[in-house]
Amino acid sequence: MKNIICIILLCMGCLSAQAQNEFTIQGKVKGLKDGVIVTLFRMDGRTGRSIANDTVKNESFSFKEKTVADELDKLSISCRGEGFPSMGLDLWVAPGSNIRISGDNNYLYTWKVKSPIEQQKVRSEFVEDSRELWDEYQKLGVEDYSLVMKLYAGKPGEDEKKELRARRAELQKAQDELNLKIAAREIERLKKTPVTEVWMDKLSGLAMESTYLKDFPYKEEAIALYEGLSAEEKNSEEGKTIHTALFPPVVVNEGDDMADADLFDLEGKVHHLADYKGKYMLVDIWSSGCGPCIMALPEMKEISEKYKDKLTIISLSCDTKKTWERASKEHNMTWENLNDLQGMNGLYARYGVRGIPSYIFISPEGKVLQKWTGYGEGSLKLKMEKLLE
Repeated sequence: MKNIICIILLCMGCLSAQAQNEFTIQGKVKGLKDGVIVTLFRMDGRTGRSIANDTVKNESFSFKEKTVADELDKLSISCRGEGFPSMGLDLWVAPGSNIRISGDNNYLYTWKVKSPIEQQKVRSEFVEDSRELWDEYQKLGVEDYSLVMKLYAGKPGEDEKKELRARRAELQKAQDELNLKIAAREIERLKKTPVTEVWMDKLSGLAMESTYLKDFPYKEEAIALYEGLSAEEKNSEEGKTIHTALFPPVVVNEGDDMADADLFDLEGKVHHLADYKGKYMLVDIWSSGCGPCIMALPEMKEISEKYKDKLTIISLSCDTKKTWERASKEHNMTWENLNDLQGMNGLYARYGVRGIPSYIFISPEGKVLQKWTGYGEGSLKLKMEKLLE
């Protein structure tokens, strides 16, 4: 009888532990249409993995999931499709937390979040500083998405293509101007508030803006904020990313000797690009959260088999170790699959990558012959035919 009681108590303890790890997210957004799919992602660095979906009904959606062990989780939700910006809403959850989301439009980045978690409260303060600017930014993003669909999903004539591209350029300029206004307000809040996870993320975003926007006017202020960090904060992953953006390394360009580094395989063995000299190399810088990167994988397999006598393909992930390992199990990569474990701070920065997938074509002697970004169906096969045949 004692044994039976012990077993029952043990089962109750397990159920209690599971329940304690649960969190709930409930959203009520005025005007949100029935049938919209809301996706919940678990974030690892800058990469998100889908963990749940819900379909909007009566302007509402909800999630009931579990945290990883007893840890605080960083999540994100997104709604894809017409009328939504290509942005997510960052969320933090803890075991037992109950998160409430509200809004009155499709601009989910600025939906209001009621949460007991400090990181969420700090994020909300940054959002409130620039709510009207962020809403306008999202509005422009929605229009840009519709133009992209017309350009690539429709069949516009040449004159219409020119008009669509001209309008997209106008939208990009307007968004850049909004970014600068938002940056000014974020700089002021960063100066007045203590360093937190959200604080570091905001400074990281500003540092990256300084690399993408020409004549970014707040770089010196961003540098001053970075210099005020502790040694531990500077040595964190986010701190390293901020440093790389503010003090970028010399970029290796076409005609230069290739940049090299310690590159790890899934077993932890160290490799170098120099190991593959003697054949042409195609270095593919990718992430599991990048749709075109994943779409390109079957084509890379074809190329690796077709040109195996004179070409080595080296896929170089910029994901964290955990995300890279998980993605490698999902995709059958029969060519070299490596990671410098430096994210955007290693070879990613040395080759001046601005978007992924990014490709570096290297001679058998180790010279960079060509660099390019982006993938479309058949583009890699056509490129390799021109370069190798």
